[in-house]
Amino acid sequence: MTVPIAVADDDERFRAALVDLLEADGRFDVVGAVGDGAELLRLHAEHRPRVVVLDVRMPGGGAAAAAALGAARPAPLVVVVSADTGTSTVAELLRAGAVAYLAKDRLGPDLGEVVSRVLDGEVVIGTPNAARVVRRLADASSRDA
Repeated sequence: MTVPIAVADDDERFRAALVDLLEADGRFDVVGAVGDGAELLRLHAEHRPRVVVLDVRMPGGGAAAAAALGAARPAPLVVVVSADTGTSTVAELLRAGAVAYLAKDRLGPDLGEVVSRVLDGEVVIGTPNAARVVRRLADASSRDA
């Protein structure tokens, strides 16, 4: 049985490349690919994908879409693929419910493996500043405790 996935990225060529990577994997069924956050929320309401792969910087806001998806029931697993790898941005998306954050320039053919790992319950941070992100999240958590 294949896992339903939605893709959202405003760069049409990159979006098509993500779809190709996921469909070539064989474990996934891309139920839709859109270019902005509002379209993504409509797509999610209609198809209820188990996983959503999205960009941060797109019309309608990837961060806002991730937060809205996190409040949905059932909530999909959110995998962020973005050129924006700033520590604050990555931490914000993880706090909003993303379970993976990947740098676009480090993305290779292993996207399917990352999706498989998050389906198994892992959190994946594939950015050059992953250690700083984890420290920031830990510091925020200890302040909240």
